[in-house]
Amino acid sequence: MALFLGIDGGGTSTRALLCDERGRVLGLGTGGVANHLHAGWDGAAGSLHTAVAGAFAAAGLTATPCSAAFLGMAAASSDETRQHWRELAHQLGLATAPAAIGVDHDIRIALAGGLAGRPGIALIAGTGSSCYGRTAEGATWQAGGWGSILDDGGGGYWLGLRAVGAAIRGDDGRGPATALRERILARLHVSNLREIVTRLHDGTLVRHELARLAEDVMACAAAGDAAAQELLARGAGELAAMVRAVARKLFPHAAPEVIFAGSTATAATFAPVIAAAIAREVPAARVVPAELPPAAGAALLALELGGVRPAPEVILALGSAL
Repeated sequence: MALFLGIDGGGTSTRALLCDERGRVLGLGTGGVANHLHAGWDGAAGSLHTAVAGAFAAAGLTATPCSAAFLGMAAASSDETRQHWRELAHQLGLATAPAAIGVDHDIRIALAGGLAGRPGIALIAGTGSSCYGRTAEGATWQAGGWGSILDDGGGGYWLGLRAVGAAIRGDDGRGPATALRERILARLHVSNLREIVTRLHDGTLVRHELARLAEDVMACAAAGDAAAQELLARGAGELAAMVRAVARKLFPHAAPEVIFAGSTATAATFAPVIAAAIAREVPAARVVPAELPPAAGAALLALELGGVRPAPEVILALGSAL
């Protein structure tokens, strides 16, 4: 039986999907952070290994090189980074040969899964954020995805950091009082906002902890908190601007389909706000539900890499098991 492996390596977690040539899902596995910029190469490689081992264990199989593997990895934005991942994957024995290992950024697999191989645009917002489009002819463009220091507008970390800022301004009297303050103190297990500053500077407040504050922003916004609602509106504007940039570059005279991926973009409270912002910025765009998750998109690309045409029945088989 030929085996194919799809990897979704994100800034918060890693997912591995093992399937056969008919698209039948055999096993799923999970691991930790796969962004090498935050976990380091050893940590990211460990997350990949854990996820793959879990997928084989779930399938009741002994780990063995697959016919092909495709890795969609956060921050895999340069040829050098992609080659490093390819070498690591080969060392881990994920596929029969280096040529059978494909690597690209995680937005590509989100698009491949979300639109089941059709051209269009993927907007991803989890811990970070980015947008990627692909035409039927294979032309691509990316906007955003420059990392948390310079960019990642509308992502979980961006929202979390600005939520702390809103709470601080409320405390100072420079801005309105906000329910975010108490939610933040409870979430981070601190007694006052100044402790957060200390933790930021001494490195004990890690990126994913701040990103989880996005959940509190959404909860407060849903309860009517003005500061939280303003943050979601700003974040949605940042994300819509990415979609506009990609649509103008790749689909200037078309009505592209747009799918959302990532825990922040797909959250029930935030997704409608983002969709409304996109409707204002790119009226021709059509936001549609994702058909398959990113890990399944990676599996589709692995099948293609292995010479298996992703026929409708293959796509249906992948979707029916997820």
